[in-house]
This record gives sequence, structure tokens and C-alpha cells, in this order.
Amino acid sequence: MNAPFIFIGTYKIKPGKREQFKKHFEWFSSDVVEPQEPRLHSFYGYTAPDSDDVTIVQVHPDADSMATHMKVGVEHFATAYAEYLEPDSTMQIYGNLTEDLIQTISAVAQTSGDASSVTIREPFTGFDRLPRT
Repeated sequence: MNAPFIFIGTYKIKPGKREQFKKHFEWFSSDVVEPQEPRLHSFYGYTAPDSDDVTIVQVHPDADSMATHMKVGVEHFATAYAEYLEPDSTMQIYGNLTEDLIQTISAVAQTSGDASSVTIREPFTGFDRLPRT
């Protein structure tokens, strides 16, 4: 089934780093991801007004697009964890993916890849109206 690949990651921002992280993510989104990942359908950061939790939502056409994102963002991920994010995260992954991609995502996100930190769901039916790339 050719369903979109959806990634939802939730992270805890280090104390006092909320505004700096938001600026860093804005730069990463507009100056790195948008120009270098033309196949990516959607890429957003979400947070509540007074929360130190941030959720990143990505909608890719397929797992290959997510693999490209992992390559493009490797330096950003290291900086984000070193300066702005706590090591714990949770991820929800919806789509068809390879074991290599699961391991790459888990390693970069500093998770153990176990059931408590990563949820993976494969599509079984449905449709979308997203543009085909």
C-alpha cells in the first residue's frame, strides 16, 4: 500500500530553553528542511502556550522521504539534543518502513526503540488526496 509516511515526535525542552529552541526550529524548518526536502508534504512544530513539551509532525510521501530527512537533519538533531532537548522522547510512526530506518530514527532520537518510546503502525487501507511526487 502506498500510504504517506507520518512521523510524530514529542520532546521535552530543557528548562529555560523554550524560546531559543523555537528560534532554532524555525531556522531549521525554513533554511534547511524546506529548501533541501522538496518531497516533504508537511513539517510543523507544535507546543502549548506555557509548556516545555514540543511535538514535531511530519508528513512524507514515503519512507524514502523520511530517510532523506534523517540525512539532511543529522547535524540539527545533534545540536537540538545537546542544547535544547532532554534525552527522552516519544515517537509515533505511521507508514511502511525498513528496519534500518527504525534503527536510525531511534538512534538519532536517543530512544531505546522499545515499545515505551516508539509506536509503529503500518497502513492496511484508506486513501489520501496528497499530491504524488
